[in-house]
Amino acid sequence: MSIISLPLIGLMLVVVGVTVLVVKAGGIALRLTGLDAERADFQALSAVTGTGFTTRESELVMADPRRRRIVGALMIFGNVVLVVFIGLLVGSFTSAKQNYEIPIYGATLLLGAYLVYRLLMLRGVTARWSRWIDERLGPRLKLQERHVSEVLTLAPGYGVAELLIDATAPCVGRTLAASGFRRAGLLVLAIRRADQVIPSPSADDRIVDGDRLVCYGELERMHEFIRRDPPGQSQAPEPPAEPPAAEPA
Repeated sequence: MSIISLPLIGLMLVVVGVTVLVVKAGGIALRLTGLDAERADFQALSAVTGTGFTTRESELVMADPRRRRIVGALMIFGNVVLVVFIGLLVGSFTSAKQNYEIPIYGATLLLGAYLVYRLLMLRGVTARWSRWIDERLGPRLKLQERHVSEVLTLAPGYGVAELLIDATAPCVGRTLAASGFRRAGLLVLAIRRADQVIPSPSADDRIVDGDRLVCYGELERMHEFIRRDPPGQSQAPEPPAEPPAAEPA
């Protein structure tokens, strides 16, 4: 084998090693955004290699700006690596002086790449690399303030909407627990009442005429809910709570 090709082989093995570490780091970063481990690792590998994406996987990435930035960076890195690797590969083959050196060179490169990959996948190396990445990316990715409507529109047909409650609504006069929202699969996130906002209302909060309920759930179900009485409920509102008996003098 030509001595000239040995440094090129070394550089290509370094590229392979760096690529393995970057793919691993990308998988860890995507996991920190909420993806499960298997899907995050596959997404990172797909982004670097430019293959394997499906429509569903792309939707998961597009739904989160953090994932878009991570996958975008991995795609750019993958293209750079591809250009560098092809350049080194062409240079190494052109440096071969004899035809028999080409298969030897190819076998050496494949064996070296395999050994580098196995070395970097050792439990101790992977654990230290994962811990290092987690320490640096964790504080940025584990918690990120986002608008509630962006977080709660992941399922088709679901979203956040504000329901205006008027005097004809069947839930007027009832508490949230008795209103039927939970049985209808709707989650009341807040109540807007005049200039007052009740965040995270409790089950005992009573709905009154003029309330605006910020709800999450199936949008079509919300339309149905305000047009009819909740399932299993009667039209009569809850009776007002009896005042406590006066204590004897």
